[in-house]
Amino acid sequence: MPMRRTLGTALLVTLLATSLAGCGSDTDSTAGDPPSSTSTAGDPSSSPTDGGGDFTEVALVSQTGAGGDVTNEGTELGDAAAVAAFSKQFSDETLGRKLASAVAGADVPSDQTLVGAVVSIGCDVPPGVSVQASGGAVVITPLKVTSPKPECFAPVTTVALVSVDADAV
Repeated sequence: MPMRRTLGTALLVTLLATSLAGCGSDTDSTAGDPPSSTSTAGDPSSSPTDGGGDFTEVALVSQTGAGGDVTNEGTELGDAAAVAAFSKQFSDETLGRKLASAVAGADVPSDQTLVGAVVSIGCDVPPGVSVQASGGAVVITPLKVTSPKPECFAPVTTVALVSVDADAV
């Protein structure tokens, strides 16, 4: 009698191991494939439409749990007062400090203007942005995240800083 129980258990374990090994081989065949991604981040050849000229992505500044309002319309951030006014929307002062530091360190050519917008509040920081100028407005749109996180514990606020031709604003 004990022999049958041992053989039955061994057979069951063998069958389960075989079926699980088969499932694992299907998953393993794609596990090493790297995700493809493209980005125009920082590419000065990227240009807005409607004759807006070239733009340069200066920085993507992000902070977990900072709040703010997503808007794709850019705001001129040419001086400390403009940055301070823009930063009032954030519930966490850390993002305002990061933003002020990024603006202060930005190397913006004299014929361009620094513009910023909250482009995303969510689980992922976008890999870059695209920019279009139309009728005196600069529209900054986040690029698609190629491998979004399935969940997050707190949303991340992302602000895009771009320099655009001064006449685009």
